[in-house]
Amino acid sequence: MVKKTQLLNKKEILSNLSTEDKESLEELIIFKEIGSTNDEAKKKISKIKDTTSSLAFFAEKQIMGRGRSGKSWESPKNVNIYLSFAWLTTMPPKELEGLSLSVAVEIVNALNPILLNDTLKIKWPNDLFLSDQKVGGILVESSIDKNKTGIVIGVGFNVLMSGKQNSIDQNWTSLSLYFQKDFDRNQIAGLILKSLFNLKQNFEKHGFSFYKKQFDSLNLLKNKKCLVTLAGQDLKGVVEGVKENGELIFREKDKIHYLRFGEVSIKNI
Repeated sequence: MVKKTQLLNKKEILSNLSTEDKESLEELIIFKEIGSTNDEAKKKISKIKDTTSSLAFFAEKQIMGRGRSGKSWESPKNVNIYLSFAWLTTMPPKELEGLSLSVAVEIVNALNPILLNDTLKIKWPNDLFLSDQKVGGILVESSIDKNKTGIVIGVGFNVLMSGKQNSIDQNWTSLSLYFQKDFDRNQIAGLILKSLFNLKQNFEKHGFSFYKKQFDSLNLLKNKKCLVTLAGQDLKGVVEGVKENGELIFREKDKIHYLRFGEVSIKNI
């Protein structure tokens, strides 16, 4: 692989967007270094003009990047995508179930055409995998602002990260490691951002039902034997799929559990 530094470039990222999406984007900022792009988006979201507008924040490096349940997200500089996308919606928080799964489906749709037909898979509730190795993660956060719901979607995606990054406590890969070639970070950044504009439009109209069928086909855990940790208790069983609201259907012998985001840990046996 050719080793080179690729800096994010606003013009190149925006070239992947439609004119309509570019016009609705109130702000796109690329930080050389920041604590967390999600935190920045949460601070700025109240300044969005209306529900048709949005904000996007990229960083070359995060020093306080995080994933689900407050876990840290490794964010070395100039090699990956660290993006937060924010907007206001009239949807109440209870209608946001399945949002992280929907985000994942849109990202898969955006990136698979350039991944040599090697399909990204989704690990419930918010991870992207190539084979059995994690390549990306999604963090959705919401808040109430007057009569509107503020949505912040954080995406971390490994593009050029090398095998020298060994502080991660699970199997992981990056596009360059997996395919043994370089990828254009600005193209990846632009495609992911474009996918989030698609998500905003489709999810607000249809919710998770719009994505459920495709998620089922991309579900890394479907029909797999898994170990679930729930309320401090380990359960062994098989994942059968997801409900219409995105809850995981998990069969433990003759008992069915419906698992919600944030309350469980799950892994293949």
